[in-house]
Amino acid sequence: MNTNSYKSILILLALVVSSGCGSGASETTSRSDSPATEITQAQSVAEFPIVIKDDRGLEVSVPQKPLRIVSLLPSHTEILYAVGAGKQMVGCTTFCNYPAETEQLEKVALSNPGSVSLETLVALKPDLIFLGGDYQRQLAEQLTKLKIPVLSFESQSVADIERSIRGISRSTGHAQSGEELIAKIKNEIAAIQKRIKPYQKQGPPRVFYQVWDQPLMTVGPASFIGELIDMIGAENVFEDVKIAYPQVSEETLIVRNPDVILMPQTKKAEAPDLAETISRLRERPGWKQMSAVKNQRIYLIEDDLISRPGPRVVLGLQKMAQALYPEAYQAHSSSERTQ
Repeated sequence: MNTNSYKSILILLALVVSSGCGSGASETTSRSDSPATEITQAQSVAEFPIVIKDDRGLEVSVPQKPLRIVSLLPSHTEILYAVGAGKQMVGCTTFCNYPAETEQLEKVALSNPGSVSLETLVALKPDLIFLGGDYQRQLAEQLTKLKIPVLSFESQSVADIERSIRGISRSTGHAQSGEELIAKIKNEIAAIQKRIKPYQKQGPPRVFYQVWDQPLMTVGPASFIGELIDMIGAENVFEDVKIAYPQVSEETLIVRNPDVILMPQTKKAEAPDLAETISRLRERPGWKQMSAVKNQRIYLIEDDLISRPGPRVVLGLQKMAQALYPEAYQAHSSSERTQ
């Protein structure tokens, strides 16, 4: 699992963030008691100046189309490119690794949530900065004092992704593309659910998602990954836990005996392949008696797809569905070959 995903899970953050400065937008000092990010489809036509309410409940005025955007969350960076605002970006974090075009942007180094260099951000002369998360509130306040325009969105659920897409697309002049992306995500999720439905009659597959091995950590139903497990009709063997990313004991896991084990796969060269992963799990005391290990139903899923709440959520959900309902995809492939 890469550093970004591990930190975001351990401290319950969506991803890493930072900000920049400019004169393109202004933030009001008043807060609204109405729900944060009140953006409806009826308001989706982007006209400037435009006022956007973010997740802090603050209304931010964007007087004109921003052309020097800085993103301090990988999920926001992916959204910006997905709606067509990538060419308006001048910077992003070192954790922003998708799409490949991000390599051409100035990088804001982040080793931890509090490591942002305000001088680096100011030097980029941004006219709009996107960040998110409670842990970035202090950073947002610092940027506001420097008269740096900030919009804060945080996605911890699929519904949050829609809200973030709408806010980001409207504030950057890509409202229509944002609505099209939202519709595309909804339609593709519905298609996945429809495809696997016939294969759910024998009961839900019981799943264990391993976040980390030392200490052993998993996901609860309150987590983003936990929501994805529920969306495809599977049963999280730790669905009774109250926190999003709990530490669990191997003894309890063995007793709960999952049918399937899912694990995050990094892109690093030293990342273990599936055969090596299965071999290592069998060596753990008691693990080889679990159904998932005995039946070799252990699957690696690219961690950015499964833990980064952004426009690629559909790919993550599809990978999960393929692991839990392989027959649904095998049957489809066979049907295509015979046509």
